Amino acid sequence: MKIETKKKLLQSAKELFAKKGYYETKVSDIVERANVAQGTFYIYFKSKEEIFLELIKTLHQELLQKLEVYLNVETDYQTTIKSLVKEFLTEVYNNKEIAEIFFSQLFGLNQEFKQLYIKKISDIQQLLFEVLKKYFPEEKSRILSTIILGFIRQIFFNCLINKNFNLDQMVSKAEEGIDIIFQGVNREVIT
Repeated sequence: MKIETKKKLLQSAKELFAKKGYYETKVSDIVERANVAQGTFYIYFKSKEEIFLELIKTLHQELLQKLEVYLNVETDYQTTIKSLVKEFLTEVYNNKEIAEIFFSQLFGLNQEFKQLYIKKISDIQQLLFEVLKKYFPEEKSRILSTIILGFIRQIFFNCLINKNFNLDQMVSKAEEGIDIIFQGVNREVIT
């Protein structure tokens, strides 16, 4: 029962943050939507900030679990990276309202949000590095993971800014960019 109540609160918070934004959402809105007493909220979370942090951590953990599959994929590196990036962009796009709140409203709010952002980006880059390491030497894998992640983050930021940018357009741009990045890698191997 306790786990279900916490999940209901997190789901309600996610829906409300996506619909109303962080600042417009109140704890009373979350408990009303979850159909629990206000005191119940405080059994699980100290504040609205804490439930938002928990939501970000939960979404990130789910994303990492989905991407870890690519550590064991046996295809060529371009196909593997394109599939991983498509999965990443799909998950982030499906939660773009939460990502937008995190990046536009809360990133500068306090040190805890900044540290969380750095940790989340580092986790994704490490996973990308581990996948690339199956195909390239370690140093090249580090450089490629930095380039690819930076490129993908920029595509997503452009999506947040340009509201009519849809998932298919985002994935298409990402695939084009990955092709260009790997053309350079392939050219280096030939010479």
